[in-house]
Order: sequence, then structure tokens, then C-alpha cells
Amino acid sequence: MDKQYYPVEIEEKWVKIWAERKVSNKESDDSFSQVIPPPNVTGTLHMGHSFQYAIMDFYTRYHHMSGKDSYWQVGSDHAGIATQMVVENNLAKKDISRLDLGREKFLKEVWSWKEFSEEKITSQIKRLGNTVDWDKYRFTLDEGCNKAVIKAFVELHRKNKIYRGYRLVNWDPSLKTAVSDLEVVRQEKDGLIWHIKYPIENSDKFVTVATTRPETMFGDMAVAVNPTDERYKDIIGSNIILPFVGRKIPVIADEYVDMEFGTGCLKITPGHDFNDYEIGKKYSLHEIDGEVQVSDAASDFQPINIFNEDAWSNDNVPEPFSNLDRFKVRKLVLEELKELNLLEKEEKHHISVPRGERSNIVIEPRLSYQWYVKTKDMASRANDAVNSGEIKFHPENWIKTYFNWMDNIEDWCISRQIWWGHRIPAWYDEDSNVYVGYSEKEVRQHYKLSDEVLTQDEDVLDTWFSSSLWPFASLGWPNETEDYKKHFPTSLLVTGFDIIFFWVARMMMMSLEFTNHIPFKDVYVTGLIRDENGQKMSKSKGNVIDPLDLIYGITQDDLVKKRTDNLMQEGIAQKIERKTRNQFPKGIESYGTDALRMTFFSLATHTKDISFELGRLKGYRNFCTKIWNAARFINGYPDCNDSFEPKTDTDRWIKDEFDKIRAQIQKNIEDYRLDFAINEVYEFFWSKFCDVYIEECKKSGETANLRPMLKEILVMMHPFAPFITEEIHTLLFESQIID
Repeated sequence: MDKQYYPVEIEEKWVKIWAERKVSNKESDDSFSQVIPPPNVTGTLHMGHSFQYAIMDFYTRYHHMSGKDSYWQVGSDHAGIATQMVVENNLAKKDISRLDLGREKFLKEVWSWKEFSEEKITSQIKRLGNTVDWDKYRFTLDEGCNKAVIKAFVELHRKNKIYRGYRLVNWDPSLKTAVSDLEVVRQEKDGLIWHIKYPIENSDKFVTVATTRPETMFGDMAVAVNPTDERYKDIIGSNIILPFVGRKIPVIADEYVDMEFGTGCLKITPGHDFNDYEIGKKYSLHEIDGEVQVSDAASDFQPINIFNEDAWSNDNVPEPFSNLDRFKVRKLVLEELKELNLLEKEEKHHISVPRGERSNIVIEPRLSYQWYVKTKDMASRANDAVNSGEIKFHPENWIKTYFNWMDNIEDWCISRQIWWGHRIPAWYDEDSNVYVGYSEKEVRQHYKLSDEVLTQDEDVLDTWFSSSLWPFASLGWPNETEDYKKHFPTSLLVTGFDIIFFWVARMMMMSLEFTNHIPFKDVYVTGLIRDENGQKMSKSKGNVIDPLDLIYGITQDDLVKKRTDNLMQEGIAQKIERKTRNQFPKGIESYGTDALRMTFFSLATHTKDISFELGRLKGYRNFCTKIWNAARFINGYPDCNDSFEPKTDTDRWIKDEFDKIRAQIQKNIEDYRLDFAINEVYEFFWSKFCDVYIEECKKSGETANLRPMLKEILVMMHPFAPFITEEIHTLLFESQIID
């Protein structure tokens, strides 16, 4: 053994061996399986990926060593909007837009980027030592997954569970597409609220509404008050004359209205506010000849849209406010209201501004035609699986979060106005009739069409739609492959709490819908890795750490360059550079993968947010050195027993301690408490094995059991620190722990 412990040298040796190895016990009838949360092909792996993959690799190795046929499905996600935006930004640096290229040429550019990013991601996964079968690698946009996606869409449509509707969505004016709630970031900031006087019809009186978005008043369809509010009882049922427009809008009474907020009088704009949309739908608000009517018929509901896809005012907005950016509309509206003496006052107000996670543009609630999945019945089946205990959450408290989402589930918007993704298998004739099928040929056969001109839908499916099929599609569904038959349903899903609804719940719904089986038995919900100050790690914050930089080390200059290159937001590079140079005056030293893994396990607490500190990583790097040095010392005593044969009280004590700690660690593992388990490993090896047992053996000269005890310890420690344990085991015992 080398005198010094060189983790990088050792790890790169085993990375090459493990990349070619297929870990399995195919002869075993007992299976353990899991699917990787597929990383987006937008660049490289981040700390969250590495954290979860370390946990997944742990359980793969652990169950394999227990004799099970362990299977870990590997792959990556096409990540529609995120990947398309990366490529569009790269093209923009060359003054090229996707519209300049056209759909076909642009998609070639995206596929080229996918190959580049995928190569980096797979090399990272390999470098982390993850035990996957690379021959089984899948991509959410590969031929097999596309077949699964098309089948799922067509079947749901023919079951009347997918429809196309005109509804309110989160709209990104920069990307010109609908986005999911997960892609919307709420920015808390100090803003203003304006009190605007609306004239009451046939009266010289006014009612004052308070709003943070005066630019949307052109879409107002009602004014709402609380039915118990004594201030407004006399005007319920009256009409208000909407300034600038002249539209008559009713005063309605609804308990939704908070009497303490603003004036206790709300403008209802169903076409540009999600809460207002629900109220508008409740009363079926619609305009007839310049007057908004209330109805009991749900089909009467017709919200007014006042912005186009760029968030500019459209023809539903009168001059001089039309054809302007929404914030210019706001400025002009306020000026005109002041001129007409209708702006009562403005005051400071804390507001929450929705911004696109990718674009950083303010999201606009906007009406548009989109495709939707009816989810209530599917959600009910998924809920039954959780209530019955068929699917278990670890820790259990996340069940409450799950039900909070699922009990209030809405239909799922699955269409996106981009080019990268699974194109929606729907075709339109010249009269806008829609036909859904597996191909244009199949559509013509199914609907008995002949010479009609058909045009395929330009939109693609939400990334989460294909991801929801991942546990079974990645194993071969809709084909009955050997992997699908043996490893589905999977045993375990490791995921973050932030996507319990967006991914976990949807996988449950789709799996039960198409396979009549749950997708997984256990859901291990992890916290999210934050920086040492508890802040989310992001490129824009300049606090991202590449896990490979912790393994190999990185100079200060290279770290600064990595953090400031290709920033999407202008003007923040200097700030990030100052912060980085102050935080890492000497860059980052090399720690190795085993130290990083054990650090991750120590952080695998059942908390929501996990602060990552380099100090803890340094501690586990020292621990690895301790393991190496202890093995070197023991290697100096070759004349040892082949197996542990206690002779002394010290031998019996260490064996008893080892048996107890191994049992406790096993319980921790089964309880998904790797933080407790790694602490037990650390304390036992350092405080009991090294500080007591080795020292006592040195004093007494009774060293025959040192090597066999070390061998048992190495096997126990292997899932925690696979590289160093495999290397030592091979050097001292001439065999691999996992072969």
C-alpha cells in the first residue's frame, strides 16, 4: 500500500472497472429496482443530482450485497423549455434565432447540443462511481419513449381523458409559451397598490377598488365585495361603469373577498388572474352588447383577453392604450386616471411577482388554447394507493404535502408552444376540426378521412408528461420486456420534495392508468442542497458548486470563470467574481468521491433545506485518510486469522460492538436514515476500532484478528465509501467486495 492516500488515483482506476461492469444477481428471484430521476440535458450535473445519486447508488450496492438482483435504470431528460432556451441563447450570440433556421434545422442544433451535454452528464455519473448498466441507457425523447408517449396520449384522448380547451395559463411572454407552476419563481418585493374610483351607474357616487395591476382593468368583468360587508350592501347587484371602456360590470357578493384587504372591493379580471378566473367561472361572467351578465350556465363563461403573446395590449383595449407593452399601459393608465381624478391614492404594498425561472420575465396569466389531462379520477386511484400503504413516503410527514396538492388537483395543462419535445399527435383540417392518432396515416384510417388536407399540431408536450411515464416506459413499456416484467413496479424512488406533485404524483397517476400497478413502493423524499448560508444554489446567485470540483479540486481563477461564463442575466458577473474570490481565496482543494458521498449521507436528514459546508467535507476527507492509515498499519501484520476467532476479552468486546453497530446501521438503512448510519460508521471505526481495539492489540501483541475484523468492517462500509473500501479489500485480501 502507498504511504499516502490518493483518492483521485484510486477512484479513477475503479471508475473504469465499474463502467464496464453490470451489477446484478440475475439468478435471484428477489429484486430491488429503481429509476434515476433523469437529469436535464442542459449542461452538467449539480449538487442535488450528486446527492440523490449517492443515495441511490448506496441502496443499489446494499441490496446487491444482500443477494438481490439490483437494477438501477439510468437515463436523461430532454427538458423541453430549459434545453431549447439554452440552445436559443447560444444561437443568439451568433445573431441567429430559431425562426431564422426553421423548425427542422433548429432541432438539428438541439440534438447536437443534447449529444454534447449528455456526454458530460454520463461522464459525471460514471465518475461518481454509480453502479448502473450503461447498455440500458434511456433518453426521454428516444424512439422507445416516444412510442410510449404517443400511445399514452392517444389512449387518454380516446378515453375522453385528454381535451383541448381555452383556459388561463402561466404565460411566458419571452418564450411565448405556457409554463408549469414549477417554472414560475415568486419574487417578493416592495411595490405599490393603487386605489381607483369606479363610477356607479345612474349615480354620482363611486366605488373604490384597490389593485396592484391597474393595466388589467380593461379586462374587468365585475367588482366583488363580501356579502357581510356593511359598507357595500346597498350596491350589490348594481352596475359599475368601467373607466375608459364604458363597459357595464356588475357588483357581485362572494365570501372569497377579504374585507380587510385594500378597500374590501375587488376588481374581477378573469382573463388575467387565476383567482379571478375561478370567480368568473363561478358566476359564468360574459359580455353582451357592452354589459357583463351573470349566468348559471357554465358554458356562458367568456373571459376577456387583453394581451397578446408578447404581453402587449390587443384590440380589446381602446386607444390610446392598445398596442403597447403591459407596463407602458400601466404608466399611461395611471396618468389618465389622475387626469380624470379617478386615482384616489397610491400606497406602498408588499407584492409577490411571478417570474419565469428560465427567462426571468414577469409571467402573465393569459387565455390560450392548450391541451389538458383530466386528472381527478386518476388522482383518486393514486390517493387510494397511498392511503392503503401500498406506496409509502419516507419521512411520513410528506404524505400531508402530497394530499394537500392532490385533494385540490386541477386539470393538467400538457402543451407547450416550443419545438423541442414530443410533438402532439393531433392533426387539424381546414375547418379546424381536430383528429388524434398514432400517425397521419392512422388518423385517416381511424376517422375515415380521404383527401382532407391535414396539418399536425405545432405544439409539443410538457416535459412532465413524458417524465410521468418514466418508471415503466424506461423499462420497455408498452412492450413486455424482460426488464419490465422483472423490475416493475420498482422498489424505491429517491426525489426532492419540490417535485412531489409535478413528478411523483403524476408518475403514480399514469402508472395506475396504463399498467394497473403502482410505479414504486417507497418514496424517499430528500431535502434540497443549499449553500452554507441556506440559499438555493443557482447560476444567477453565483453559488453553484460542481461536484467534480469537490472531487478533483479547482483553482480560484478557474472557479471564477466557471461561475461567470454564459450568465443569462447581465451585470452580475463582477458581483459573483468578488463573492467567489472572497469565499475561496485558494480555490477548492481535492476531496475525492468517497468523502463527498459520506458528507452527503451525513446531510441526508429529514429536513427540508440542507446547508452544504466544506468543513464537513474536509472532516470526511480526514476520515478516509484514517481508514487508509489503519489499513496500512494492519497490513504490517500478515500472520492473521482467515476469519475472526476471538481469543481475548478485547476481541470479544470489539466483536460484540461490531455486531451491535452493524444491526443498528442496518435498521438505519431500512428506515432511510443514512445520516444516522454514517455517524454510527464514523464513531465505531474511529473511536472503537482504531482508538481502542487497534491500540489494545498493539499493546498486547494479540494482532491475529486485526485483518479479519477489518475485512468485515470494509464490507459493512462499502456502500458508504465504495472506492477506498474496494481498493483496500483488493490489496489486503486479493478479492473485490462486489465482483
